[in-house]
Amino acid sequence: MSSYYGDLSRSPRVQEQLLRDRLLRGQHEPDVEREIQKDYAPEIAEELQINPDVSDNLFLMTMSQLAVSYDHTPSVQAEGITDADDLAPIIPPKLWPLCQERDLVQRGIRECFMRLDWSTEEGTEAVSYRVVSPGYVIKAEADASQPDRPVCLTEYRLRMRDGEQRETYETWDIRDPAAPIFRIEEEVDGERVDMTATYTDSTDYPYTDEDGAPILPYVLYHARLQDRLFDFMSGVELVRGTLRLCVGWTSWWCAFDSASSPQRVTIDLEPPAGTARTLAGSQNVETITTSPRTILKFNSTRDSAGRIDTYPPGMAPMDGVEALRAYGERLAVYAGLNPGDLIASGSPQSGISIVVSRDGQRRAQQKAEPVNRDGDAQLLATAARLANAYGGASLPTDERAYSIQYAQLGLSQQERKIQIENIEKEAGLGLVSRVTMARRLNPGLDSDEEAISFLVDQQLQEQRLAEALAETTEPEEDIPGAVAEIGAAREMLRGGAVDVAALDEALLAILAELGGEDDQPAIEDREE
Repeated sequence: MSSYYGDLSRSPRVQEQLLRDRLLRGQHEPDVEREIQKDYAPEIAEELQINPDVSDNLFLMTMSQLAVSYDHTPSVQAEGITDADDLAPIIPPKLWPLCQERDLVQRGIRECFMRLDWSTEEGTEAVSYRVVSPGYVIKAEADASQPDRPVCLTEYRLRMRDGEQRETYETWDIRDPAAPIFRIEEEVDGERVDMTATYTDSTDYPYTDEDGAPILPYVLYHARLQDRLFDFMSGVELVRGTLRLCVGWTSWWCAFDSASSPQRVTIDLEPPAGTARTLAGSQNVETITTSPRTILKFNSTRDSAGRIDTYPPGMAPMDGVEALRAYGERLAVYAGLNPGDLIASGSPQSGISIVVSRDGQRRAQQKAEPVNRDGDAQLLATAARLANAYGGASLPTDERAYSIQYAQLGLSQQERKIQIENIEKEAGLGLVSRVTMARRLNPGLDSDEEAISFLVDQQLQEQRLAEALAETTEPEEDIPGAVAEIGAAREMLRGGAVDVAALDEALLAILAELGGEDDQPAIEDREE
């Protein structure tokens, strides 16, 4: 993929998006190494780069906690469709789980593509989907009337040909609906070569709807409503800060190691052996690599006694933890969170993992609903065009025909406990109604009408339960007698020899007391 990165290095947009993609996939170690080179002198950076600390990926940690919009399956309704199974050609089982990955990329990189396809294999019954990180879309042009939607793009893809993995550039262009363009190219000797027919056995545009109009099989999701294709520099503070935080932890580990095995220097003493090193702006010096378990023997360089000194650590390790923790909390605010939404896990002495509160997650989820609903409606309408044209379906192709409802995050146990305590106090003062109480305890109720419907359903369920209990036939006053009879029967069984007739009589008495009828044949006495 080296040629790919070399080709894309000229595009600041793609470069930034690929950096964020690597952070989201935990592949950012080379980026941390480059950040170390920018922060330290070459000879110091060379040592720190040996094993950089990439464990505290604050960017991924924060974004993964905010990407909760599809943790629960949304509900979809379409005009003219009464049976949910009719939507199966455009909502296969893998769609919403894939949207969880898309949600993460969409939040972190600010945009994300969903690619749609209808397989040519026999027996295909549904549209297939694929998440495409925007950094791999190396070229894109927007629709003049809808500047947030592409009409032309080129995606970098790895394909198999002749048993080898090839770097290809796949172009889709519907700027001229009467002459759409589809092309697959490979780079040969620095030049793009058209290989469309080699891969597809055709040069025709692959997808058209029932009216013959070309279908662009990509839908672009945004992190916020906007009038452009890409918003790739938004939140750059968190991206750059995450790299710097990794450098800080790398340096902290070096300081921790130095505190446990401090740097020592000899004066007027000659080491028995050593390695020559050249420090910046200095002559060669002899150094010895040691450990806390090493005992060294030195010789004096003159008649007087020499000296060994120890450099004190520049910072106590726990002071460094506190400083890095404060830096991480400050960075998390750039993810669009309020300081109150952040919970530092554990005590100040136990770590700095940033946890986003449930309330902060809910606010982020609600903020993302408009863009998710716009993207999902476009996705389902585009999928319907494919399913109608190639699968024989009859689904609406107007985006406005689709209604998507997203499940809201519920209250955590701690939140619910606090809410109930507060509501009880307010209810005691007559400050809240049952409708208000229902909405506070059930965040998914978005209106008073929904809360009223919820309370009515709850009342109906309680009424049905009361009616079911009223149909029981056991008189309450007969239960103690029945319990006594059962106890006598159990004592008879424990006694060893069982009087069958007496046991049968006891069971009949129990049935009589409970209002039942004997539907069993009489039990005859057994011969001893």
